[in-house]
Amino acid sequence: FVFALTSISHTLSKPNLYTSSTTFIPQLSSSVEPGGSSLSGLASMAGINLSGTGSSSNFPPTLYPNIINSVPFKLDLLLSKIEVNADSITIRDYFGSSNNFSENLKQFDYTEKNIFSIFENDESLFNKISANLIVKLNEKGGFVSISFTDTNKIVAAQIVRISKNLLKKQIVKFKNQSSKEILDFSIKQYNERKLSFESLQDQTAMFIDKNQNISSSLYKNRLNRLESDLEIYRSVLLQLASQVEQSKLQLNKNTPVFITIQPVTIPYLKSGPFRSRTVIIFTLMGFVFSVLYIISKDLIINIIKSIKS
Repeated sequence: FVFALTSISHTLSKPNLYTSSTTFIPQLSSSVEPGGSSLSGLASMAGINLSGTGSSSNFPPTLYPNIINSVPFKLDLLLSKIEVNADSITIRDYFGSSNNFSENLKQFDYTEKNIFSIFENDESLFNKISANLIVKLNEKGGFVSISFTDTNKIVAAQIVRISKNLLKKQIVKFKNQSSKEILDFSIKQYNERKLSFESLQDQTAMFIDKNQNISSSLYKNRLNRLESDLEIYRSVLLQLASQVEQSKLQLNKNTPVFITIQPVTIPYLKSGPFRSRTVIIFTLMGFVFSVLYIISKDLIINIIKSIKS
């Protein structure tokens, strides 16, 4: 009876929990390595391995849970704003944390240095996010689900929406890494070849100016060689210019499209706590405890008397 009353009072004191979720199918653009094998050949000469960059830029959905459990993602999530009782506050403030972290962020630009500083109260907040923010991947169906559980149903829905947007942002960032490397290499090669091409143009023009009145076979052979080299440089320069434009287009193509199957909704029914189950379990525990006490009461009393005597 005591166990049952205790469980009832305990479960009634706990607030209702609500779980909001969204389900979507990530449609990632198939990235083809711009410029083909010619660019890979040039890159390998410069010591840059671009083989397989096209396929690696497709960020697999199996790594989505790793993104959401990463420190950068959680920090961005805690600094995101939500609407609570007509007020706009950060998720960090909603969970009752102090603002010391935000002040320290201004003193140390961790994003520029790619270093993340974790403070004492961050660990508990990270654990709270990890416990309530769930990402599920259905490999057969190819869809991803994000859910968050909180006592405030409206807050839960907002955090799910923010998490989905942050996940998309992180995927774009990861996908752009390989494409940005190709673009930087293409621009560098284009600028170098352009300078060489212009220098060769000047050499050809100076050679023609110095030999305007000469019509020997040696002059014609040297002029043909210069013009042939100039044509080769022009062809390479045109190819690199095309490569630069393709690389720029590839950066724009790296934005994934999430086809939403189940939009973010404010839950109507609670997802916890399971009060009836808790009461039943505690009542059974109290019954077992009572039976054991009745059975062993006389034995315990005799043992105590024997010890005293």
